[in-house]
Amino acid sequence: MTTGVHVKFSNVSKRFRTPKGDWYQAIKELDFEIKPGEFVSLVGPTGCGKSTALTLVAGLEFPSLGTVQVDQVQVKDIDTSTGFVFQHDATFPWMNVANNVAAGPRFRGLPDQEIKALVQKWIGKVGLTGFEKHFPHQLSGGMRKRVALAQSLINEPRLLLLDEPFSALDVQTRAIMTEELMQLWDQTGSTVMFVTHDLEEAIALSDRVLVMTAGPGSIKANFKIDLPRPRKARDIRFSPEFIKIYQEIWEVLREEVDVAYQRQLIASK
Repeated sequence: MTTGVHVKFSNVSKRFRTPKGDWYQAIKELDFEIKPGEFVSLVGPTGCGKSTALTLVAGLEFPSLGTVQVDQVQVKDIDTSTGFVFQHDATFPWMNVANNVAAGPRFRGLPDQEIKALVQKWIGKVGLTGFEKHFPHQLSGGMRKRVALAQSLINEPRLLLLDEPFSALDVQTRAIMTEELMQLWDQTGSTVMFVTHDLEEAIALSDRVLVMTAGPGSIKANFKIDLPRPRKARDIRFSPEFIKIYQEIWEVLREEVDVAYQRQLIASK
């Protein structure tokens, strides 16, 4: 099993230059930690900097102020021990399922026989046995997400970043993928940062849920999700404990959603 990493954001701010030449502040004084092997979700209104936080810990962007550390080492580059599953499909359209899943191990220079065994293992884990020769355009949305998960998890990432990976799926497929993600994570030991607009999804998956303020984003509240594992997402959502946690978090989150909405109304006038 993979050993997860410790993640720490210390007084992190990030701003971007806009096409008009002025500055846009995405996050401000972001402070939080994630323990090794912990599953933590970030929720907040659109534009609060959730995805920006992921790009900073991935080394795709760097803070304007403050530091992001992984295992007490400041992030200064992309780390091959970090996996990233994006909101939109990131599969290679010219490769079949087997070759898509094999891309990471091939890049790392593993022997062909080892790659073949790993590919079969992970294609089986995500329920795509028999689809090895299919191309992405021949798969459903949920199946393409399974390919994306296998692409990332085959590399045994110590840190797994997920940016609304199931947002484009229908409700039924999304529920199934949520449960499959939980099962796969239970087998890995990776630390997970998960970004979503779906509060039910965040609670069903997470050890903790962090609520971010309307942009520029900072941490407004930190909720421990004290629900037993293993969890069945489609069943646990109806439990009194789940509903109570949902109501507590929504009361805090709703204030920030209202702030963001009022700002949009003013900006549109």
